[in-house]
Amino acid sequence: MNKTRRHIPIRIALGIVATALIADFVTLLLRNPLTSTGAILGLIPCAILLAYAICMPRVNARIAALWRKRGAGRITLIVLAVLLSAGILLVIVETTLMCIYANRPAPKSETGRPPVVIVLGCLVKDGRPSTLLQDRIDTAADYLLAHPECRCIVSGGKGTDEEVSEARCMFDALVSAGISADRLIIEDRSTTTRENLRFCKEIMEREDLGDTAVIVTNSWHEFRAQMIASDLGLPCGAVGAPTAWWLLPANYLRELFAIAYQFVF
Repeated sequence: MNKTRRHIPIRIALGIVATALIADFVTLLLRNPLTSTGAILGLIPCAILLAYAICMPRVNARIAALWRKRGAGRITLIVLAVLLSAGILLVIVETTLMCIYANRPAPKSETGRPPVVIVLGCLVKDGRPSTLLQDRIDTAADYLLAHPECRCIVSGGKGTDEEVSEARCMFDALVSAGISADRLIIEDRSTTTRENLRFCKEIMEREDLGDTAVIVTNSWHEFRAQMIASDLGLPCGAVGAPTAWWLLPANYLRELFAIAYQFVF
């Protein structure tokens, strides 16, 4: 069996994976503008992977030819290999941190008060929670029912394409889930994760709710949220919400870039 034939199973496998991911990202672009950045970022490497699967013999031959030439060709390949390795290492580190920070108990309060539950907002569609937001609401409801001593701040403003604020949507859904309205506080000014947490910290201090928090958001979002909370001086733990499998790839990829940006800036 020659090398070209030996590559056929690998090319088919790579092509199937790349095509499936491209279909997922295109579907997300059509259905959910919230994930557009992640979907576009995901389409680029998937398109490259698909092109490589189709043209593998020629690409491999070209790489081998450049390597044999030494000089600039070999240096270019080495630089590309180093950059690719660094990118892979960064992805591994970020993914590991996402997993570690997905669920963490709140630190012990200096005053002995229970932690405040902070639920971070997400897209509201036609006045109803999006799939991601519903996951956060369900997780928050379960935690609040299991911890009746905790107060909760629902945080999220109203986007130009939203009929109600994310905070009001979460408030109504949690009340419908059996959480007393007296335990809930609405923060409906924020438009970013940093504003979510900054405004919630201000409410905690103003209302004397306590000095620690538990952040409820999707698991892939927890690490960056806790990084921001740490910057703001808010001790916190995390209760990560699950994510529908078909929403995970685009949001995960977008979050990788967002964490890298957070590291730098």
